[in-house]
Order: sequence, then structure tokens, then C-alpha cells
Amino acid sequence: MKTLVGSMDGKGPAEALYAVAELHKEVGRAEAALVRNARQAGLSWEAIALCLGISKQAVHRKYGKQ
Repeated sequence: MKTLVGSMDGKGPAEALYAVAELHKEVGRAEAALVRNARQAGLSWEAIALCLGISKQAVHRKYGKQ
């Protein structure tokens, strides 16, 4: 994250926003893969939700059909 923010120095706001949007996408992909791995390793929805700081209903709603 610090590298991304540092690389935005001197860039315009549109370029910085594009970089942040790409970061959001990458974080989303990483989170989905980690949730899938956690479920395959036997973690409960409750344990995963605790790690992500959200409710178990929210994590199940978002990732339950993967």
C-alpha cells in the first residue's frame, strides 16, 4: 500500500484514482481466494468473519456460493 501511495506522487488525481480502483480489484480477488482457502481448510464462516471484521451473515452472503 505504501508503495502504491508513494508511486502516486506527481500524478494527477485521475491517475491516482485509477490506481486505487485497480488496488480494490486486486484486494477483492485476494480476499476471495483466501476465504475459499480458509473454507477448504475447515474454518467456519464465523471464524472467517471475525478475521475480516464483518458479520458471519455478511461473509456467507458474499462468498457462500463459491
